[in-house]
Amino acid sequence: MVSFIILNYNTPQLTKDCVDSIEKYYGDKEHEVVIVDNNSKKESLDHLLTLLDGTAHKMVRSRINTGFGLGNMLGAWQAEGDFYCFLNSDVQLVEDCVSPLLIYLSEHPEVGAITPQQYRPDGNPAFSFRHELGLRHELFGDGIFERLFPKKYPPRRDFSRTNPFVVSEINGSFMLFPAEVFWKIGGFDTNIFLYHEEYDIARRLEKLGYKNVVYPASRFLHCQGASSHEEKKDIRKERFISKIYCYSKYHNPLMTFLLCLQQFIFKSLNPKNWFLIPVFLGGQSLSHSMRPSVRGYLKNKKLETGNVKY
Repeated sequence: MVSFIILNYNTPQLTKDCVDSIEKYYGDKEHEVVIVDNNSKKESLDHLLTLLDGTAHKMVRSRINTGFGLGNMLGAWQAEGDFYCFLNSDVQLVEDCVSPLLIYLSEHPEVGAITPQQYRPDGNPAFSFRHELGLRHELFGDGIFERLFPKKYPPRRDFSRTNPFVVSEINGSFMLFPAEVFWKIGGFDTNIFLYHEEYDIARRLEKLGYKNVVYPASRFLHCQGASSHEEKKDIRKERFISKIYCYSKYHNPLMTFLLCLQQFIFKSLNPKNWFLIPVFLGGQSLSHSMRPSVRGYLKNKKLETGNVKY
């Protein structure tokens, strides 16, 4: 069984459209839908509950906005499937893009995470993977590595591929895991509020010998950015906090310092980025993150049958 886990934050119609697309293209197969509401506004949540009225989907309601990592973990803790499919609320299935991935996973136990080819609403393909986060890529860009080492760094703009291929990390908008593998690597890092979760999850998969794969013969629609609000200063700051934090998990302090220095030099050239200077100077600190304190919150969580409340 596949557990589809969807994060909702003030996007009731998008979430409903996502659920409807699952039922349309995968509804005849064994599955469940787990919706995690990340403390949406009351009127938005009420609207979502009205739209979903009469359905048998699980609803996990959080009293605080837990971000991407913990939000998805709240859903995973309630999931009962053999596979977890994490979807952004602005994702829609346009075909049964899940069944071929399940077959591929069953035939390739070395694959820990897989995603179909992503498409934009205008019908054009979009990037479904990223190259590894690193100082070299920050300094020189991805293009030079794609030209010199195309096997290790598949060109992102080449959408002509039809066979599955291994990448450094898949996009977080659509991630399918065998449940056993997901728990084996420890799930998502709940310290990460937003951004670069894919890098972190990919590194932990690789550490245990698993691969990240794109399956280009299947496709899904992503209304990119529709589930996010306008990128304001606090969101931009969060992006760099997460980048530094994730990088520091897998690199020594010297390399982390050099990344901070590089970011400081390049971003400080534009006065519009000066508000980010404390992030660069603060290194891997999460003290300025949007992530709320959740230790006591998790300790005292309360559950309600059918409509799980945190």
